[in-house]
Amino acid sequence: MKKRVIKNVLIPTDFSNLSLGALDYAKILMQFQSPKIYLLHVIDKGTSNKKGKKVNSRESFESREKTAMKQLNSIAGQHFSNAHIVTLAVRRGDPAKEIVKLAQEEKIDLIIISTHGLTGIAHVLLGSVAEKVVRYSPVPVLSVKPQKFQAKLVYESDIDEQLHLKPPKEKTKKHYE
Repeated sequence: MKKRVIKNVLIPTDFSNLSLGALDYAKILMQFQSPKIYLLHVIDKGTSNKKGKKVNSRESFESREKTAMKQLNSIAGQHFSNAHIVTLAVRRGDPAKEIVKLAQEEKIDLIIISTHGLTGIAHVLLGSVAEKVVRYSPVPVLSVKPQKFQAKLVYESDIDEQLHLKPPKEKTKKHYE
């Protein structure tokens, strides 16, 4: 059976401590392989600023993009050495759609995502970003629960096309689009 090498790993973050837990799993994976890491933050067009006002002006988005890029740079510096190739990306839009889109564009082999972030009550009403990514991702997704990280991780490199989930049924597809 042909071994599949993981060359590109996508780690989306909303900068919550819970979402940053995915970085610990990436570091364990990097003990076995040396993938290129993509750190992604998506500015949801429906989000509010710290004052609770909808963010929709160009200046406000540009300001948030600059802040997000600084935060991604800080995360990369804290968690990865100079020997690792880390690409930073900030996008605007629906977080789940943008994560899946980047995975397709950059030929990502694995997405590592936390099952909890800043969504709060939105998860109850709309479903979580992680859940949508798992449903619609064209690549394997490692979803990690927020808990005290334990240094045990089962790593399987025999991921092949046969393990992909079937496409979503029409009933669920319409809720995503």
